[in-house]
Amino acid sequence: MTNPPTLAPRSINFCWGFGKTYPNVQQQIFDLIEAQLPAGVVTHTVEDAVLGAVNLSLFIRQGREQEDSHRVAAEVILAHGIADKRYFFTQDSTTSLPLANEYEYLLVPGSWHVNRLIEGTYRRNPHYQITVEQNQIKKVGWLRLDPLIAESKHRDREPHHRLRILWAPTHNVIPRSNEKTVDALAPSSLPGFKTHVKQLAARYIFRVSLHPRNRSDRTPTGNQMVWSDVVISDFGTMVYEAWALGKPVIFPRWAIDVETLINRNPLSAESYIYRNRIGLHPDTQEEMLAMLDEIQDFLVGNYLTRLLKRLTRIKTPRKSAADYRGPGVAEFVDHYIDPTHRGNDAKRTADVLVEIARSRENRG
Repeated sequence: MTNPPTLAPRSINFCWGFGKTYPNVQQQIFDLIEAQLPAGVVTHTVEDAVLGAVNLSLFIRQGREQEDSHRVAAEVILAHGIADKRYFFTQDSTTSLPLANEYEYLLVPGSWHVNRLIEGTYRRNPHYQITVEQNQIKKVGWLRLDPLIAESKHRDREPHHRLRILWAPTHNVIPRSNEKTVDALAPSSLPGFKTHVKQLAARYIFRVSLHPRNRSDRTPTGNQMVWSDVVISDFGTMVYEAWALGKPVIFPRWAIDVETLINRNPLSAESYIYRNRIGLHPDTQEEMLAMLDEIQDFLVGNYLTRLLKRLTRIKTPRKSAADYRGPGVAEFVDHYIDPTHRGNDAKRTADVLVEIARSRENRG
């Protein structure tokens, strides 16, 4: 890969959001991009943008809400997570106009968002008043996949005698607050799926990775995704990352408030996934166990094979479960996350920022 063109020092600035929920996610994203840029090009600020620089934010409301009016807003937005959740259609709490209109550039993962912003129902609905033009939208894939793809190429060091399952639920907090919901059933699989943890841990190799909002260390899931064979989740970033890595995702519909999930953001990708049952959507615990057993038999082997592997601790090459992701996934995930440079999306994101900076220099 070629190096980016020479840029003036301090020409790109990363605007950190001030908060305790996502510091590690911000660190990971900014580090990945900065590693692809020449030394001295990047500066970092908390909340405030830098005049004359290309300012990148990971939070669409940052500096643009009334309570943030003393802050200088960034002009380039890359969402801190990849789930849709109608994020790029977030409305200003005062004017009800879409905040996306206030950005010069939107960095999106793939064609799904481009189509929604330019051609979709939101565009045609005068209530939303979307004015973003296609040349303002840049497809950059999803850079947090880069280290996961690189790690997945390494030889597995653990014996593989049972299916490895990761439960990675989205946070169960009310939007724009840090208050946990008290519902027994929520759009997140937390807390509804908790009652099944003990049984699955006895039957398979089972781990839990809560959303940063729901655990004290605030760290992203990271390499546990690579470790897993199957992911159990609901509507967050983990769904798309797992699919892009070739991992089947189980959506335990009986443990999720599916009606609320679909109706809260009816034009979102998550609503589309649930309405059309993209992927694996068991309606009962028994149906889920049958799916998991089928995947285990393919990846690890039947009972006798698994017993032999457990006794001998044989380390066999890991098979791909991509064909077991369920109906519609292969097409959907490539539409949602552009696959053109998958595994090198930090470089692609850095190149887009360089392109924006260079265009400003040429204009200036």
